[in-house]
This record gives sequence, C-alpha cells and structure tokens, in this order.
Amino acid sequence: MVRNKHIALGMTVACGTILALSPTVSASPKPSWQQAVSSHHAVVDGQPVNWVSINVHNPHVSVRPVVANNTFGTTSSLASMANSVGAIAAINGTFFNSWSNRFPTGAIEINGQFQNDSQGTILGIGQKGQLVMTRAKESLSVEVHDDTNPISQLWPWYLNVPSTNSDRVSVLTSYFGKTTKDKTANVVTVQHNTVQGIHKGVTPIPVGGYAVEIGSGSASLLDRIHVGDPVNFSVSVQSLDGHSIDFSQYPNAIGAGPMIVDNKQIVLNPKLEGFTDPVLLNTNTLRSFVGIDSSGNLILGTIHSATLSTEAKIAHSLGLKQAMNLDGGSSTGLYFNGTYVTRPGRNLATALVVSYK
Repeated sequence: MVRNKHIALGMTVACGTILALSPTVSASPKPSWQQAVSSHHAVVDGQPVNWVSINVHNPHVSVRPVVANNTFGTTSSLASMANSVGAIAAINGTFFNSWSNRFPTGAIEINGQFQNDSQGTILGIGQKGQLVMTRAKESLSVEVHDDTNPISQLWPWYLNVPSTNSDRVSVLTSYFGKTTKDKTANVVTVQHNTVQGIHKGVTPIPVGGYAVEIGSGSASLLDRIHVGDPVNFSVSVQSLDGHSIDFSQYPNAIGAGPMIVDNKQIVLNPKLEGFTDPVLLNTNTLRSFVGIDSSGNLILGTIHSATLSTEAKIAHSLGLKQAMNLDGGSSTGLYFNGTYVTRPGRNLATALVVSYK
C-alpha cells in the first residue's frame, strides 16, 4: 500500500513494479497550460523516476532544442536555457564534449536547418505535434554550380565542428560563432544561396548564411568556386543502412541514443548505433530519456540511478511506445514550472524545451 499526500493515478505497465505515481496538484484552478503539460513521479523497480508528459497535439504547445547562448562551445544552466525562451519544461539535450571544447556531438535541427549531424537515434518534432523517433545518420551536401566545371559537389566533412585537419571541408553557421577559427584555411562565404566572397584565414560568418571552410590541403577546390556562383547546402537523414528518410515534416530534432524502446519492446543495441563506451553502457548513474507514449504524448524523464539496460527496462515499464537515451550522469536535468525536478551537476550545451503560447 502506498501512502502520500498526492492523488494516485492508475497506470497499466508492461513489466516491473511501480510503487507510486503522483502528478503535482494544486487547490487553485489550473492555468490552461496544465491541461497539456504535467509533472509525475514514481518509484519503478526500486528507482525514483521523474517525468513530464506533454500533449504535443495541443496547438499552443511547441517543443524544440535550444543551444546555450545560441553558440556552440558555450554552456549555460538548464534553468537559464528554459527561461530564455519562456519554457514550462526542459530536459538536458544531447551529448557534448564537457571536458574540452564543449561542442555538442549529437544531431541538432532548429527551425528546419540542421546545426549538427551525427549517428544514433533521432527525435523529429513536427509543427502540428507529429513525432518520429528512429535510428538514423545524417549526410551533408554542398554543391557549387559553376558553368565551367561539371563537378559541383564539395563533399563536406563536418557541420559546425572545429577542426584543423588540412584536408577537411566544413560548413559553419552562426551557431559555430561569429567567425571561423583556422588562420590557415580558405573560407567561402555564402548568403542567399550565392557565393558572396572567398577569403583566407579567420573570417566573419554571414548572418543568415554560412561559411564553407576549406583546409589548405583541399585548396584546389577553389579553382571551381567563384563569387556569384549558386550554392546548395543540404542535410539528408538516412537509416543506418543508407535508405533515405523523409524528414521534411520535422523542422526541429535532437539526436542522442541509443534507442531503448521501440514498438513497446526493449530494443537496446548500442553497438548498432556506434555506442561502445563501457562508461555509457554499464555505469549505474543518473539517466535521462525522451519517449513517446501510446497516446502520442512526448515524455521527458530522469532516473536516479541506472545502467543503460535498467533504463530500458524502466522505460518499458512505463508503457512507452518508443524511447531513447539522452546525455546522462552530471548532465541529467529536468526542469518544470520554474523549478528543478532533477538538478544537473553542471552547465549544459543544449536542452530540449517545451513552451506554451
């Protein structure tokens, strides 16, 4: 028997034992957003679990990733990121290099433009509440159309990733910073899908455009690039075996992984997605996850202590249709209605936020 001061709600679970389930309740009339976003707590298989449920089909609800200070390589508190966009709820985002350059390492799409690419599991968010979660990888393409040369592809290596590899081709947007960083690289600036300039060394990144940074070892590519040439930069989403995934209905997305539940079944296969670090797989630590329940609601959750396998079992016990792992450990954080439900142990590079307007 469970005794507490909250109203208990019933839940059908696939496995495991839920000892308590309690949404936050108030004696005063609920603001309208409380019809769409609610906070819950339970003990599942001996572990405290907190989650926020979001009715993404409510027309006033929006869910999207945010970047600390709108600039990669910086960090901020989860609360600050949530407050900067007036969010009701927020959870820590994708993995990042917390001990070095603080750049994110998972896929991020904001307002229809990918700002980082990766391989793993990705959550796509549509403007009308559509959600998709799938194992995927992203592919970059930059084409410069020059009438004097039949080859248009530049074969970019990176998107918003700092590198000094002399052979690289990188695409850098304003999320990378105000300027490029490599003094030895060649830089093609692009605005309005047109080459605006060709420069050497540290160069301002055009607002609303991007820079194509070409290492000195690939300088021969400049022979077929001219001011005024039309340019097309695109990011395609593919299944892990290379099949195209139509992502046009999902202008916002965040990638991490691995996937832990699919079709209400545990499908944990980290190696398939490229995750091999035993610390990620086997450490009992704070965990965070994002999932989709059988009603199509988005679930943002944290677990007090779990291995990746235990996290998968708990997500399954909660009856989630799909779920994937997010960054964890000291990054684990959940914010709701102006306060921390789970306080992160450090500042973060990205977050997934929920707003009601």
